[in-house]
Amino acid sequence: MADINELKGAFLNTLGTVAGKTRGFAEKAADKAKDVARIAKLNMELSAEKDTIEKAYLEIGKLYYETRKNSPDGFFVQLCDEITLANENIEKILEELDDLKAGVGGKCDIEVEFTEVYTDTTAEDKVATEEDFVKEGSDGEDIPEEKPTVE
Repeated sequence: MADINELKGAFLNTLGTVAGKTRGFAEKAADKAKDVARIAKLNMELSAEKDTIEKAYLEIGKLYYETRKNSPDGFFVQLCDEITLANENIEKILEELDDLKAGVGGKCDIEVEFTEVYTDTTAEDKVATEEDFVKEGSDGEDIPEEKPTVE
């Protein structure tokens, strides 16, 4: 009977050791998960702060251009010239678009309305079936669909 008690004690001792190690692994995993979550949160905060700086730089640049575009200092001359040239090109493009839109609407009896087109990303993709395709012969002519005959 002593052998069974020794086996029972050894088993319980081993079971306790395994449970302790498992608990230790679980605690380490939880700590790692917390660290990963904190890293993600800090990265988001870092990105937000960088965006704030980027917006401020952009606003500073716009203000400088608007206030000094006619007499920029030093190396700002080239940058201001590039912006001015791009603005002139934008004006030319907009004028051409307006002319084309007016011309399309005035030359014929067809009414044309220009709208922006958006794709529906929420709709499921339609799967093509065999019926969606036109059957062609070897000469490129359409083959009429054969209707089953009733006998």
